Amino acid sequence: MASSSPPSGPKPTPPPPRTDSGPKSATQGSTSGSGPRSVAGNQAPRPQGAELLAELVQAQRQFTVAMHEVRELRAKLSRRSHQMQVLQHVSEILAATSKGGQVLSVVLDVLVQEFRCARAVVWALEDGGSSYVPKEAAGLTRTEWSYMRLPAPNPFPETPLVLFQSQWLDKPCGGAILAPLRGPDGAVLYFIPFEHQLLLLGFVILAVPPDRHIEEEELDSISILQRQTAISLYNAWLFRDLSEQRDALQSQTLELERVNDALREADQLKSEFLALTSHELRTPLTGILGFTRLVMDGLYDDAEEMRSMLQDSYSSGQHLLSLLNDILDLAKIESGRLEVHSEPFHLARLLDEVKPIAEAYPRKPGVELIWPDASALPEVVVDPSRLKQVLLNLLSNALKFTKEGSVAVQLERRPGFIALMVVDTGIGVSAEGQARLFQKFAQAEGGHAREYGGTGLGLVICKHLMGMMGGTIQLYSEGLGKGSTLTVTMPIA
Repeated sequence: MASSSPPSGPKPTPPPPRTDSGPKSATQGSTSGSGPRSVAGNQAPRPQGAELLAELVQAQRQFTVAMHEVRELRAKLSRRSHQMQVLQHVSEILAATSKGGQVLSVVLDVLVQEFRCARAVVWALEDGGSSYVPKEAAGLTRTEWSYMRLPAPNPFPETPLVLFQSQWLDKPCGGAILAPLRGPDGAVLYFIPFEHQLLLLGFVILAVPPDRHIEEEELDSISILQRQTAISLYNAWLFRDLSEQRDALQSQTLELERVNDALREADQLKSEFLALTSHELRTPLTGILGFTRLVMDGLYDDAEEMRSMLQDSYSSGQHLLSLLNDILDLAKIESGRLEVHSEPFHLARLLDEVKPIAEAYPRKPGVELIWPDASALPEVVVDPSRLKQVLLNLLSNALKFTKEGSVAVQLERRPGFIALMVVDTGIGVSAEGQARLFQKFAQAEGGHAREYGGTGLGLVICKHLMGMMGGTIQLYSEGLGKGSTLTVTMPIA
């Protein structure tokens, strides 16, 4: 078995106690050897205050640079904020107006104020897209800028110019036209176009002082303003075009309404004309057939009564022929086949031919027919047969519509022509009737229950005939019941 007591042997000896009391001094240490240790010990220590001062100077320099950058950033931010406010204000104005002139006026004022320009002019595309017209200016009188028209699409064809890009203009650009804009102070011209969808709608030219430098943020603002202005001008152009189309459409609509009203009235008048004409034609034709039948059947007492019946039949035939001639003349007038052959002719001879025919026309008892003396008047240039037709028509109407009083033919010499007037004391014509009396199928009284007959073609034919002979015909009446005056003028030979 093993024993539990520790093993026997020699014990370790403890180290001797340290006798030095501390670290050696520098003198003591130097005796133990030589080398770098002794060199480092010979240098003088650097003062701690110099290092601190250098650090402070460096910090101050950095702070000064930072403050300068902050001031520049603040100034730049202030300018940009001002530009954004201006652009917002301009955008609100441009969005509220639909007139191109107001758009250009606002933009010109903003550019002149922002760039402190002595002079500036704004142009707009007009004249159907053929030229740029000056619309407004600053620093120039209207006399100086109103003539500054420039051609389109390139306002400066003598020089290569990128139309859709803002740029400085060389002195040859514009020549004498832009001389007042350049001025005597050596200003340089800056071109700002307003382009939309490859169309140069207008532009501004600024006379910028030579020492004025355009900053980058200003160029950005100009670009934004260009786009806003171009869109506003384009919208104004579209609005104006739409307004013109709307006005044209309204005018065409009104014209169509007037034409439709005229067509409806003409259709109504034509229906009345057909009804009246059928009655007018039937009446003399019935008389002709009736009187002829009586003569053929021998239903008369003596030769004088037979002669009277034949005379009435002949008169009815003459009346029927007159109605048919009116219808045929109107057809010739509308087809352009009616002809006149004017020649020098004396009115006294014409009146001598007309007088017996007019005196044979039916008239109310007591109505006097008064004739003038035309022997002293010169010859007139007319177609005698056509003038005779006109005069007989006027006299027939005057006698038909005059119940009492007189029908007078009057002559008057005027400078270059003779006026022949048929003056009656008949029923007269209202103002509304005077306006429509020279229209086809129109009469002073409408409806089927008229007291007087007629087709309503006589005055229309007379008007055309007098116009073809170089004369005129006019109607004047003070109103219903106050008579009327028809005046015919003929050129003197």
